[in-house]
Amino acid sequence: MLKVMLWVVSKDNSFLDGALSILERQHNGIELVGMAAGEDVAAVDGGYDVLLVVVAKQIGLGKIAKAARQLRLPEEKLLGDWIACIPGFMLKKYRQLQRSRLSIFSKNCFGGLISRTFGLPIRSPLWNLFVRNDLECLYLYQNIHACLEKKLTFLEMRWHDVMKHNHPVACLGNVGLMMVHHLDFETAEADWNKYKARINWFNLFVMMFTKDEKILAEFDALPYGKKVCFVPFKSDLDSAWYIDPKIDFDRKEEGFYDVVNNFARGKHFYYDPFDMLLYGKKTQLIDM
Repeated sequence: MLKVMLWVVSKDNSFLDGALSILERQHNGIELVGMAAGEDVAAVDGGYDVLLVVVAKQIGLGKIAKAARQLRLPEEKLLGDWIACIPGFMLKKYRQLQRSRLSIFSKNCFGGLISRTFGLPIRSPLWNLFVRNDLECLYLYQNIHACLEKKLTFLEMRWHDVMKHNHPVACLGNVGLMMVHHLDFETAEADWNKYKARINWFNLFVMMFTKDEKILAEFDALPYGKKVCFVPFKSDLDSAWYIDPKIDFDRKEEGFYDVVNNFARGKHFYYDPFDMLLYGKKTQLIDM
């Protein structure tokens, strides 16, 4: 029987019942050993298997983990209630994912979005930006070590219609990077170098998306153990992960990046995300 301690850090308990039900079903019962709010949790005996955080998803497990360290709580026992409700969740697999020190290389903001959804720390500079186009993204992945050895250089500031601010455009040699979540190049460069130093070259997950079958074929030939290319067409290639663009509120292919990002946000799970991140395994969850 799994011993569960509740740490209430938000009044949003929309995931709590579902999380408790899933844990109970998967572990032949649970024992609620206590509940505490805010910093009061530090005074509770640590005799529990899971410290289930009752928290609005938007707060993010990263901030909760920081608070846990300050309170000297067992960080390895943390579990966000929303994470237990993600399709494919098993506590053993989630703990394996936490310990795997995964580095995600992504063509766009997918890496940052899915890391936040799963409460994973960032271990890659390619997480909250997007590469200028498919060909440059392929070149980057084909020459990743050589490209990352180059100094990030500033090109220009550019207005972003959705973000409603100017953002820096930078480059690594011939590879353009749109640093859309930064307001100035100095901060973008500092973050780039910070997260580049965290890369775990022994556990990489490489992601892109495209509407071009030739780009997909070149991506499929890349020498990475875990590589995923989301496409709006069906293909027999191992790295092709088909998503019907019409399945997500009938979006057209021109907004296919939104469909992909909604997977990372946890809005729609087309495939088992645990199998994807842990093993690069394509476990389809819905018919498409």
